[in-house]
Amino acid sequence: MKRHNTHDYKGLGFGISAFTLFAFMPLYVQLLAPLSGYTLLNQRILWSSLILIVGLSLWGKLKFYLRPMLNKKAWPGLLAGSVLVGLQWGLFVWAPLNQKTLDLSLGYFLMPLVMVFIGKVFLGETLRPLQWLAIIIAGFGVFMAFWHADGLSWVVVLIVIGYPLYLILRRIQVLPTVSAFLIENLILLPFAILGILLFGGMEGQALSHPFDYSFSWLGLFLGLAVLGSVPMLCFIAANQRLPMSTLGLISYLEPALIFVVAYLFLGESVPPNEMMTYGPIIIGLGILAVDGMRLGIKRKRVNNKTSHK
Repeated sequence: MKRHNTHDYKGLGFGISAFTLFAFMPLYVQLLAPLSGYTLLNQRILWSSLILIVGLSLWGKLKFYLRPMLNKKAWPGLLAGSVLVGLQWGLFVWAPLNQKTLDLSLGYFLMPLVMVFIGKVFLGETLRPLQWLAIIIAGFGVFMAFWHADGLSWVVVLIVIGYPLYLILRRIQVLPTVSAFLIENLILLPFAILGILLFGGMEGQALSHPFDYSFSWLGLFLGLAVLGSVPMLCFIAANQRLPMSTLGLISYLEPALIFVVAYLFLGESVPPNEMMTYGPIIIGLGILAVDGMRLGIKRKRVNNKTSHK
């Protein structure tokens, strides 16, 4: 497993882009409200696959990015990756429909701390003092979320174990970012098409074919696929470039921005107990930003001194 550089600004850019775009997904999904979360998941897989196939075909790179499928030794990792990421995508839409939203939120609050723990203990990564301070403050917010959730459920456990396992797998099985995302979608595609045919209608009824919708709905599905694909590609790319602990820390950007989107754009109220969760996390993100700026200024000074010698 290659060593990842915490100063990789491309990786940081990919990570910040991924978590920022992920945070705006709930806002876009409001446009698709009549459909169930399960249907949206299947449509996302279908249209992401189509966009990738058409785009890569026009670019002349489809065969190149599908090449790992020809390697029999790669298939266990590809299948495992598809199962792990498919479970996470499915859980993301199942939980709100089954009164498990609080468990889902707690899982995504705990996941970054688990990623930092894995990076520190198992991957030998180091943290700077301000990063430790950010962890402690954000950890207090997570503790408050845990306190109000009244313990751990299987939903929380599946998130905090499943996503880190997926990220570790993607580090061990070195694949181009596009290959990993494309092949995982293609493996899930038959199940997505079956789900759309059986339950994809407005009232959960069967459809005659996967595209049995009006043009306006097909356009919205296309937008959903783009909004789902771009951040996922950025996420995989960031995972390939950054230490696990750094990726875990900046992933707190997603719940913090979801909080802002829900409050400013979706008109949701903010109970005092949730402020005790989001407040420390936002402060922790501010500390990480300060730490990043300090590091950037320090490196710039070193580079200037080196160039003048």
